[in-house]
Amino acid sequence: MKRWGAVIALTIIAATTAVVHGGSPAMAAESADLSLTSWAYVDSQSPRAKVVDAAVTPPVGTSHDDAQRAHTYRSYFTYDLTGIKDTVVHSSYLSTTETAVTDCSVPVTVEVWRTRPVKDNTSWLRPPAELEKLASAARGAGSRYCPSFFGLDMVGTLNAALGRHEKSITLELRITAAQEATPNTGRTYEKPRLSATVNHPPRVTDQHLIYPDRGCGTLAKPSPATRNTYFSATARDADEGDHASLLFAIWPVDHPDQRREFRNYYSTDLSQYAHGTVLAWQAQASDYYDAGPWSRTCYIVMDTIGPADAPKVSSRTYPEGDTPGGGSGIEGTFRFDAAGDRDVVAFAWRDSLGSSGRIAARHPGGKAILKYTPQLRFETTLVVSSIDAAGNGGPDRTYRFRVAETAPRVDVTVNGVGLPSTITFVAAKPETTAFGYQIGNGAEVRLPAVDGRATGSVTFTTRGTAEVAVRSYAKNKLIGQDKVQVWVTDAPGVESAEFTWDTDQVAGKTGSFTFRPRNSDVAAYEYYLDDEWKTIPAAADGTAVLTWTATPGWHSMVVRSIASDESRSLEADYQFNIIDTRPTAYAYELSNWPRRDGVGVPLEIELGSRLPNLTGFAYRFDGGPEKTVSNEGNPYATITVTPRHAGDNSVVVEALLADGTRSPATTYTFGIWSGPVVTWAPEGSGTVGRPVTFTFHPGLPDVASYRYSVDGADEQTIPAGADGTATVTHTPQSWGYSEVRVTSVGSDGTESDLRAAPFDVRDNRVDVYSTYDWSRRGIGWTGYFYFYTQLFGEVTEYQYRVNDGPEQILPASTDGTSTLVAVPFDRNGTNVIHVRSRTAGGELSPVTDYEFTVGDAPYVVSEQYPDSSWSGGGGVPGTFEFSGGTPGIVSFSWQIDDGPVTDVPADSTGAASITYTPPANFESHTLSVTGHKADGTETGTTRYYIYVSNHA
Repeated sequence: MKRWGAVIALTIIAATTAVVHGGSPAMAAESADLSLTSWAYVDSQSPRAKVVDAAVTPPVGTSHDDAQRAHTYRSYFTYDLTGIKDTVVHSSYLSTTETAVTDCSVPVTVEVWRTRPVKDNTSWLRPPAELEKLASAARGAGSRYCPSFFGLDMVGTLNAALGRHEKSITLELRITAAQEATPNTGRTYEKPRLSATVNHPPRVTDQHLIYPDRGCGTLAKPSPATRNTYFSATARDADEGDHASLLFAIWPVDHPDQRREFRNYYSTDLSQYAHGTVLAWQAQASDYYDAGPWSRTCYIVMDTIGPADAPKVSSRTYPEGDTPGGGSGIEGTFRFDAAGDRDVVAFAWRDSLGSSGRIAARHPGGKAILKYTPQLRFETTLVVSSIDAAGNGGPDRTYRFRVAETAPRVDVTVNGVGLPSTITFVAAKPETTAFGYQIGNGAEVRLPAVDGRATGSVTFTTRGTAEVAVRSYAKNKLIGQDKVQVWVTDAPGVESAEFTWDTDQVAGKTGSFTFRPRNSDVAAYEYYLDDEWKTIPAAADGTAVLTWTATPGWHSMVVRSIASDESRSLEADYQFNIIDTRPTAYAYELSNWPRRDGVGVPLEIELGSRLPNLTGFAYRFDGGPEKTVSNEGNPYATITVTPRHAGDNSVVVEALLADGTRSPATTYTFGIWSGPVVTWAPEGSGTVGRPVTFTFHPGLPDVASYRYSVDGADEQTIPAGADGTATVTHTPQSWGYSEVRVTSVGSDGTESDLRAAPFDVRDNRVDVYSTYDWSRRGIGWTGYFYFYTQLFGEVTEYQYRVNDGPEQILPASTDGTSTLVAVPFDRNGTNVIHVRSRTAGGELSPVTDYEFTVGDAPYVVSEQYPDSSWSGGGGVPGTFEFSGGTPGIVSFSWQIDDGPVTDVPADSTGAASITYTPPANFESHTLSVTGHKADGTETGTTRYYIYVSNHA
């Protein structure tokens, strides 16, 4: 929204079946001053004259001249409104400031009037007629400021003037009539400034229907429409940057009271209107600030009946049925015929691949021609329907036909860029006399067919994907065509008799690689092997031979050719594997964190070799005696060693071969963690409240003491025994993950690595949980709870009581799951289950107190229809008994689904019952029951679910 702006246009479509979103509206606003085209004042001392555009400050009220003559003044100001024509004023302010006041103590009332324009004969005696008083303000006695500011809001005044299509507005500044002749009321003002912030409401300039396109429609000739009609309108906004949205309205012409409105981003439905109903519609454009005027009225007539018959479809090229026609890639002519049905103006078609279109009939009820090239091989289907002017479709006509296989079968052997490649054709039809091929937009090359075959030479000039059009001819007639995609590369060819993907050679083998050119200009080759780039010159025929002695490992050789201008080809990747003569050894456990290895801790090491005829391995650990292990037909074997010292340890390994020879030896050196090894008794997981003894075993010689902490406690120090070990006893107080952290300290102050040994602690308390929320269920209901212990296998029973009830014994589950306990509710409010476990040895756990809430909703039961169970049947009555919930119940109210609420009195025990007969099988109903006490209070509501079977 702004003061001035270029005209912009925005077309928005609203559809009865689609949602359309417009852009975000412009939020900026700009203000400007309206032009003061002239001003004038009249003077009582010159009753037949006026003063126009004088170079003085505008006067009002009464003041005296030097001769003490009294002058009474009124001033008039005319502002140009043409610059804000066709806008809505959103803010406007008339403001001025007194420049001189004769006497600030004299009370006066200043007024602003809207008047008739100032004319040539305007004077004191013939002032402009006052049309509307806009403002009055008291000045003078008691005023805090003198001279003072004067202003008023002009939004309503300007919008009214624009509504009257006025080109200017004249404002009068004066003292109220009762005071203006009073001496010393005179004052002068700055010329008033009239500012305005305006917006051009957008206007609708065009309306029509689309898909298919139809005009606005008149009452005499309305445009046909269906339920799926799309309404379109164009909105124009004179403010640059504003974005318009559209509101549509529609109504039956004979029922304007049924007018409905929908926005361009809402859908509407016309299916409620019968065939032949005439509807009127309009559009209104709005920007962020204002709605424009409603557009002219357009008219549609509902046409819900499509053409009665399917069109006739025929083609000479592709006759309907199983006889193949046309040929691969051959365009056919298909004729659609409405057979004189003048309701038909177009035809819609679609094929087996989802391609579709619409073509107009030559005239209503006439024919149309479709030029169509089948994309499927063998059988293709066209589905065609007639379309009327409203867009209704008639019945489908399915036209199935077969496509003759006439395109040649083609094979292209690509030899590179700039080198002759070979293209081979095989005819699909015996009448083929020639083949043609065309690369991209180049000229077609034809080859004669000999016994249905032809071979030609083709040269590709650039690398990348090339599209080759291939064709079959019978004499000069095109009978079939296709397109093939050919990948053209200039990456060199790489060959080797010794080193291949499928054959693994042993290191030390000498062989060669041959690099072959795939470019007409090859001066040399670059290859990347054994972690470096090297260059080898090309021979006269463009080839190069590289001799190489195999090194162990997996190799991915990269080769590219170099042209005489030093440009590089694409890269060829050639991969192969070389077997190492030496075996491998690796301890995977050493990559774990935190470290678990240590002195005295067995360690697995995997030995491996890919040598042929492998039978096993011979190894020596840390200088010890040689041992052997069989590989049992695998390329690996696993051994276990036990380190006796921290730091570097080593295994020397040789592969044993079937001929009795051995491979070269591999020495695998690995570091063993020097942190103390931690063991504990009893073994396994600890338990809260049960002592456990930890033993620290040295990882370094001459250990004097250990610094340790358990489960994050403060670090402590304990001396080592004569054997270098130390023991501590700890009683866990909480369950879960625990950790022992320990470092050994030698007599010379040498510290070991810090060992962090994980230690799991089980909870000795009973865990109680329930999968239900009993906060609403009241007395009479039964709650189901579960007892669970982490001491499975040790706990044999649970001892529990509810509130202050008697202690009960419940055998513990023997399958490792929770143990179920049923608790009848007999007390409202907070209840407590007190439970502890007992082991086979008689050890009792601490008591767990589990609180749960019992509500006051009634207890409901039915023998015929148990809660949430399929039972009974349609027409089978069921008795539903109400009781409990809370003491003092005098009645119950009940309701089935959304039916009426019915009251039933309770007997002296607080119980009641009703009978309900479900009407039909396989239905579900909700019974809601609420209890009522004598004091008028009511309980919570029980919802009881009735599932009706067919067991009647």
